[in-house]
Amino acid sequence: MADGREAVRELLAGGRPAWDRFAREYRLVVLKAVHTAARRFRAGEADVEDAASQVFIELFQDDGKALRAYRGESALTTWLTVVAYRIATREFVRRIRAREVEAAKPVAAPPVRDAEVFETLERLPEIDRRALVMFHVDDCSYKEISDQLGIPLNQVGMVLLRAREKLAKVLKPASEE
Repeated sequence: MADGREAVRELLAGGRPAWDRFAREYRLVVLKAVHTAARRFRAGEADVEDAASQVFIELFQDDGKALRAYRGESALTTWLTVVAYRIATREFVRRIRAREVEAAKPVAAPPVRDAEVFETLERLPEIDRRALVMFHVDDCSYKEISDQLGIPLNQVGMVLLRAREKLAKVLKPASEE
């Protein structure tokens, strides 16, 4: 194509064949700018292709409204690089935010009634039951649990871990029903 302003004028007047020619001719310019943005956001190849497509969609929509903003003060490739980088950055940020929102949605835990938990606690050995209740209900520290149960301080964490595992093992079949 000719110089920047002339190329944009031809494009806007030329219809679909001109749009296709423009997309083929400037695809590498757009991809390079999108790849630059992708490195910043650690985006994958599929995201790069999607963002590059979005660049052309935004350039061509509304009868080339975005392209009409090109004033010819810089080379068309320079202007296109800046525009493509900005659109790609916006796309990557939008996708990251969407993933974060999706990841932040709470995952529903299997329903377990309090009564089941307390019944199961009663079936645990006394030291396990007392350790769990002291830690999770009474908010006791490891030191307090150690003193109350007469076990070494460095073993409190292991007692709690094993007690939780025993509790989960007994509750698991009930929650899978």
